[in-house]
Amino acid sequence: MRALLLSFVVFCASSSLAQVAETVNADLSRGATLMPQSAAYADQATAGVYNPAGIAHVSTLELLYAHERSVARGQTIDGVWVGASPFGSMGTALSVEWVRGGGTDHRKTSWSLGVGPEALSAGVSFNWFSGGPVDGLFSVDLGLQSRFSRYASLGVALKNADAPSKAGVTLARQLDVGLGLRPFGERFTLGIDFVFDEPHGAANGRMAYSLQAKVLEGLSLHAGVSHGFDASQGLYLQVGLSLDTANFGVGYLASGAAEGFNHLLQARLSYDNYPSLPINSHQIAVVGLSDLAEPKGGGAISMLLSVPAEDRYLRTLTMLRLAATDPRLSGVVLKVEGSGLGFGRAKELRDAVMALRRAGKAVDAYILSATDADYFIATAADHVYAAPEAMLLVDGLQSNIQFLGGAAQKLGVTVDVARVGAYKNSPDQFTRTDMSAEQREAISAYLDTDVKVIAAEVTAARKLTPEAWQASIDEGLKSCQRARELKLIDDVLTPADFEERLAVDMPGGRLVAGYKPFDEHTGRWGHRSRIALIPVVGTIGGGNSGQDPLGLTTTAGADTFIRAIEAATADPLVQAIVVRVDSPGGDGLASDLMYRAVLEARKKKPVIASMGDVAASGGYFAAMGADEIWASPTTITGSIGVFFIKPSVKQLAEKLGITQDSVSRGALAGSTELYEPWTEPQRAAAQKWVDSFYDNFITEVASSRKLTKEKVDQVARGRVWSGEDARARGLVDQLGGLAAAVESARVRVDLGHDFDLVTYGATPGLMGSLLQSSALQGPLERLDVPQATSPLVEAARQLGLEQLELGSGLKAHLGYGLTVR
Repeated sequence: MRALLLSFVVFCASSSLAQVAETVNADLSRGATLMPQSAAYADQATAGVYNPAGIAHVSTLELLYAHERSVARGQTIDGVWVGASPFGSMGTALSVEWVRGGGTDHRKTSWSLGVGPEALSAGVSFNWFSGGPVDGLFSVDLGLQSRFSRYASLGVALKNADAPSKAGVTLARQLDVGLGLRPFGERFTLGIDFVFDEPHGAANGRMAYSLQAKVLEGLSLHAGVSHGFDASQGLYLQVGLSLDTANFGVGYLASGAAEGFNHLLQARLSYDNYPSLPINSHQIAVVGLSDLAEPKGGGAISMLLSVPAEDRYLRTLTMLRLAATDPRLSGVVLKVEGSGLGFGRAKELRDAVMALRRAGKAVDAYILSATDADYFIATAADHVYAAPEAMLLVDGLQSNIQFLGGAAQKLGVTVDVARVGAYKNSPDQFTRTDMSAEQREAISAYLDTDVKVIAAEVTAARKLTPEAWQASIDEGLKSCQRARELKLIDDVLTPADFEERLAVDMPGGRLVAGYKPFDEHTGRWGHRSRIALIPVVGTIGGGNSGQDPLGLTTTAGADTFIRAIEAATADPLVQAIVVRVDSPGGDGLASDLMYRAVLEARKKKPVIASMGDVAASGGYFAAMGADEIWASPTTITGSIGVFFIKPSVKQLAEKLGITQDSVSRGALAGSTELYEPWTEPQRAAAQKWVDSFYDNFITEVASSRKLTKEKVDQVARGRVWSGEDARARGLVDQLGGLAAAVESARVRVDLGHDFDLVTYGATPGLMGSLLQSSALQGPLERLDVPQATSPLVEAARQLGLEQLELGSGLKAHLGYGLTVR
């Protein structure tokens, strides 16, 4: 095959390449003849050879070595190139080439720097020469590159811009103007370059054509042709082949000349993965489902330095979405160990696992500990296994609400409340000792929906009758062996036994630590279109999003949200916006400002709302302005209402010997201070204030949801609904998780499947909150090992202490921390 290839080159080029060889030898600044590329698109560590602007797009870290044996020039050349891109749109490379033979023995050392995004990057190379006729010369190369589209790019490179000269030897300026084309995406890359140098001028320039074709993943064919504009300038041909695995690749290039052939061997080592030959590509990803409900910070130092807290759940969900279309992946192992998710997100995650299976991926679940919600997720797998001593806490659902009313009475703290609706039970935690009939009714209806959804999906997955499933629940806590007998799981296996079982369930697969879908260096030009994901996670408040130092509360700040949605609206790459709500609400004014921002954004771009575990009260307020609202059947939503709560500590203070005396101006002054309880006129004024806000709330709901105000009032009054019941009452448009909401946004703007889902407005750390930092952005790419939640923090949340907001202001908040276990 090699002999045939070389014979072809000789046949095409032997009659006309003498002049080309002479021209090449006359350029003393050149080094090795590398794989044919264009100034318009070169982007590896060797980009400085073609256009230093391409160094801006070099991968994270790579090393290339080339050895050329040139019969035509009578030279042997060795070169080493090291490139790195430590700061995204900035790259640097260092290279050394040793040229021996042909009477020009010398060394060329180059340092290149490229800066800029895909739209326009600029670069410079500094070249030092030692030995031979070029000893002591120094030259500068300049370049511009614009990879403005997935299908086209432009590049201009000026070599030897300073035209250095010494002892009668001059390195002539050379201009290369290139056009890159990808008519079929990344499979074929065509380069067209016009090259001329200063002594000969444009009239005596040459055209160069380069082609890179991906025969299959990891196997590429390279070809190059160069010619002048008259017969005396001759023809020059190159043909090469490269083979790539993830972090290592090799290539061979043959080029023809009348005097002989040039042969090039090239090797690559890289930190980033490259598209690989399909050898042993059947990867099995291990996905840990542990403490996904908790945002993960990087510890105290990261918090102080304002490193954004990661939403581990959204990252996991996105990873599963991408994994479904990853051809390298054959299977997934779900390591189930206390996700901490509510049933809204559990249903969403379960749907993502089912999508994996529909895409042809095998899925096994291995349980170490599981609540009802965790087991619900696990049953989406093809097989469900458990460790011998796994904790299966699958015993039915219960919602617990702690009340502090009795404690407040004993302490001598009274709590005044103004609210609308008997179902607006937020303040009850601090005024009662048990549930009201209305609260019990709402929670019971929500639990009924959960039970129905879980039973339907688990019985179908595990091939159980409804009676058998209910009987297993009614047994309460059970051993893994008993769970196997009840057909809740397939088997009880030690970790070693489970690995052996994987060989049966997923034959030919190999476990991959730290799997990331599509983590390969694609070399794609231009930017993908985007769908912006803007999270509203935690208690809604004014100012910036953030976390308190103890990790007790996460705040969804109105300022952060508004800046994020404005940035997404202004970003030309963003085609649609998905507002992701997982919030029980909070400050009424902040919720209203977020709602107004959504209304403004949808004037320019589609806005879709996606609800997670909970989108209630102010959380629903923030979402209701969207073009379309999606919720899981088990999402906690609604709670359309508002309240104002004011504790007074007079009795407690007097027990401690503390008194207060006041001087006032105004008949109702002191309505929000914390010492005296309300007077009746103050109570009436507060109730009038709350009624007005509630009337505005339901008016806006009616406008956004295209319902009558009376109809909204009937389903409002603080009533909590499941997503399924909310849809039946017109508060929600569609049932589905985040993936369904993103798909709806994609279809609305007629966007293909080649797009990025990018978060705008990530939650900063403590210092970011204190300094009022700007909205942060970050793609959903990285998955990290979860950290456990502090038991003290969990206890405080169960007691509702994070919701005891003593400041002034109306609250649109679910309030009582509805958690189903």
